[in-house]
Amino acid sequence: MARPSPLEIYALLDKSNCEECGRSTCMAFGTDLLERKVTVQDCTHLMQDPKQAKKRNKLITLVIPPQRSVEIGVGDRKCIIGGEEILNRHQLTYYNETAIFMEIADDDPDLEEVVKYLTTLILERMGDVLRVNGITLRCVSGDADQYKLAAKKLTEASNLPVMLACMNPDILLAAATEVKELKPLLYAATKDSWEQVGKFAVENNLPVVAVSSDLDELMSLSATLQKLGVKDIILDAMTVFGPGNVALTYDNIMRLRISAIDKGDVNSGFPVMGVPAAYWSQINTDDDKKLWEHQYQEIIMAAIMESIDTSLIVLHSGKRKEDIWALLAIMTLRQSVFSDPRIYPTTDPGIFEIGEPGKMAPIFVTSNYRLTKIPVEIDIKGANVDAWLLVVDSEGIGIESAVAGGQFSAGSIAEAVKEFGAFDKVDHRILIIPGMAARLSGALEDEADAYVVVGPRDSSGIGKYMTELWKPEEFMKTYEDLKE
Repeated sequence: MARPSPLEIYALLDKSNCEECGRSTCMAFGTDLLERKVTVQDCTHLMQDPKQAKKRNKLITLVIPPQRSVEIGVGDRKCIIGGEEILNRHQLTYYNETAIFMEIADDDPDLEEVVKYLTTLILERMGDVLRVNGITLRCVSGDADQYKLAAKKLTEASNLPVMLACMNPDILLAAATEVKELKPLLYAATKDSWEQVGKFAVENNLPVVAVSSDLDELMSLSATLQKLGVKDIILDAMTVFGPGNVALTYDNIMRLRISAIDKGDVNSGFPVMGVPAAYWSQINTDDDKKLWEHQYQEIIMAAIMESIDTSLIVLHSGKRKEDIWALLAIMTLRQSVFSDPRIYPTTDPGIFEIGEPGKMAPIFVTSNYRLTKIPVEIDIKGANVDAWLLVVDSEGIGIESAVAGGQFSAGSIAEAVKEFGAFDKVDHRILIIPGMAARLSGALEDEADAYVVVGPRDSSGIGKYMTELWKPEEFMKTYEDLKE
């Protein structure tokens, strides 16, 4: 499907430039609407003027992506999935990352403890905060009272979005009635339960997962639920393991995404989910394999799903502290896949204090490319070095490329030294530049009136460098001799 242009959106606005939306012009609003920074509802003229109703409805239809988005949960931790316009990230960008839901059984004796752990779990990597997005409550007991009690305990212990997973619609809806104000995701509507689950979803404005391993049947379920009045649907073609089945699972997800995004099929135009946790019910775990070997197979499936922009995945491994490696792997991959290819990941330039640097502390120089600056900072801390880190504006480009392109130059470094008062903080005029920028050393000494030493090519060598090669008194003596 062709993406609308800012001019197409602008043509449907009233062109008053009223600034009530927080933008200086209607054209700026239209551009931001296209980038999902605002919504149609932010334009008060369109929303409040009855004469604008036709344009408003046309605009809403125009900006709905071919794969609609769905909200799960309420409050600060609510989860938005889907809403994508392209199949591959390089074509534009992905807007909503794969949501990670961790499953837990309703009869798990550690339910509250596990839920609290997952809710407060925070992993920080490269300046980003990585978190679990929700919890899936599986009905293992088969008892309605038990399932309702577990749902209540879960929602009292956590503000994470909840997926209620039970194939018995009576038990599912009994629990959903208890927590419906929290907008749980209902799993699932099948060929046997679609009417009962669908009507409840419409009455309570809740999202629903349509499930079938047959894609034709899944499309029929989607069409039927829409006709019933369900607005928020998630599609699950089921996750299967075993020889040849990983490829089948991959193929089904891609067929649904292609049908929605490239072909504009309204019945497939919803978020797609997968359940790597299904591994544990489909594979014999009473073999000679160790636990981690089985967990690894689940994580491989999750990685495949993230790589193809599956909207939501349900995991079993990683919900306990001893299995943190599983979540770390999946969250790290997700961070990479869902970074915006149109934007250089940058940090603010400046001079930053690491530890408690004294007057003879080293000054390390780096670029403001985030994936350079943050590892350098981490490595300095890891080496227990008290230092200053001078971050130069390289337009968000890494050292090697920025040196070649001129964004990281003797002039730009000297300018940063002066702008941020680097030498005002120490009793020396020594700069340590990255090994990849060694060729700048001579020019930088002249530009910054400094003694420049070349550090390691990789910041992982900073600890060794400081132990073996950092000799500030000797460097300053050389600097003074040269000045004379």
